[in-house]
Amino acid sequence: MDVRATFETDDGALIYVQYYGVARPEVGRPMAQPGETSDYGDAYFMTAPRFETGDERYTWLNGLVCVTEGKLTAQGVAYRVYAVVND
Repeated sequence: MDVRATFETDDGALIYVQYYGVARPEVGRPMAQPGETSDYGDAYFMTAPRFETGDERYTWLNGLVCVTEGKLTAQGVAYRVYAVVND
């Protein structure tokens, strides 16, 4: 995957996101087809998004390193986004 998009938040901020990723079925499970839905873990569906915004309310996003897991929904895709942090 190679995705680039600009989102507008509910409060009017514009956030650009770019991500690369991989989606492939897990062993023994078929990959969902267009129009079908899946659950997290049904496929190896992982991305690494990078966020960019000039809106001061969301500039904290610019400094994050994130990974996601994805699934197919009736509306398209959904992601669980995790920020990578030092522990």
